[in-house]
Amino acid sequence: MTVRRLVALARAVGYVVALALVVSVAVTAVRDASFADLRWPWLLPALVAALVWWSLLAAGWGVLADGRASRAGASLWCRTQALRYLPGGFWGPASRVVSVSGTATDRLLTVFTENLVSLCAGLAVAGVALTLAGRPEWLALVLTPAAPLVLARLAAVRSRVDGWRTGRTTVLYVGAFAAYAVAAIFAQSAVSGFADPAAIAGAATLAWAAGLVVVIAPGGLGVREAAYLALMHGQLGRGDLAAGAVALRLATIGAELLVLVLVGRPSSPGVEETRTGSEPVTP
Repeated sequence: MTVRRLVALARAVGYVVALALVVSVAVTAVRDASFADLRWPWLLPALVAALVWWSLLAAGWGVLADGRASRAGASLWCRTQALRYLPGGFWGPASRVVSVSGTATDRLLTVFTENLVSLCAGLAVAGVALTLAGRPEWLALVLTPAAPLVLARLAAVRSRVDGWRTGRTTVLYVGAFAAYAVAAIFAQSAVSGFADPAAIAGAATLAWAAGLVVVIAPGGLGVREAAYLALMHGQLGRGDLAAGAVALRLATIGAELLVLVLVGRPSSPGVEETRTGSEPVTP
């Protein structure tokens, strides 16, 4: 078997593993949820907003890694992201470090910048939403996207991470987390009705950032839900908040699965994928 076919086989196996991981998490979330009082029509816009969120994140990776959004870049990102559900929680970024081309320093800086941009974009959206909710002490978070731009100036000498790529990725990711905030509002509304949208948006995006920082939690499972309940304490009933967190998790997992099915499938054996600043081997 040729090297090309071995690589294609590895991609195909990795794709099946990624699908299995996301489906297993979805099954667990559904099993643990209570749908007795769920307003199902509210979940459709939550799913659509989550699809926008996930698609923009995938596009941002392509811009950062290869200077442009592409299906191949999104495919790589979606397949490797599914690995974050494995114990340890860091396998998604680690697999991208292995998959992307370049020197060790270049690869590490690219993946580190992607995660930093994600964190800062989520924090910025949270800062705006919480300020609108009457909690101005969080407003300083809107300054956090400056951090990856400063890093880009330092890293450009030794990596592909420059100001142009980082700036475009930051814009995409801020838009992504604005969509995530909308998904959170609709998911919570499916449980408790439309109330406190700014507070819900801010708490959900800040909770997402908490899940990213606590890397030992696979996919942020448990951490995001606990942070969301703590940030929304006293504004809605605990049961409603817990159900809203599960509804949001279902919407985001559904969006991840749909995008993975649509763009995550690797090329057929013998057909070389378009390069995206990647991949000697892709999970």
